[in-house]
Amino acid sequence: MNPILYLIVPCYNEELVLPKTYQVLCAKIQSMIAHNLIAPTSAIVFVDDGSKDQTWKVLNTLLHNCPPPRNRFCSTLPFSTNYSA
Repeated sequence: MNPILYLIVPCYNEELVLPKTYQVLCAKIQSMIAHNLIAPTSAIVFVDDGSKDQTWKVLNTLLHNCPPPRNRFCSTLPFSTNYSA
């Protein structure tokens, strides 16, 4: 049985780098699943930590425009306030 990987990606004002970050991380997790390094139930969660830019919009556009199976293991979560230390 392969381990389940949950990758949490905090995002704060990241609209400019999100498309590339999303592409790289999704490709990596797909490869790890294909090579049986992690379980197919593994997931990436992008957390918008109260961004003031268009981070949330970019995340949702990426998620909804990506063909399966990418959106099978990616999700987004918004916070209204930045909770960084």
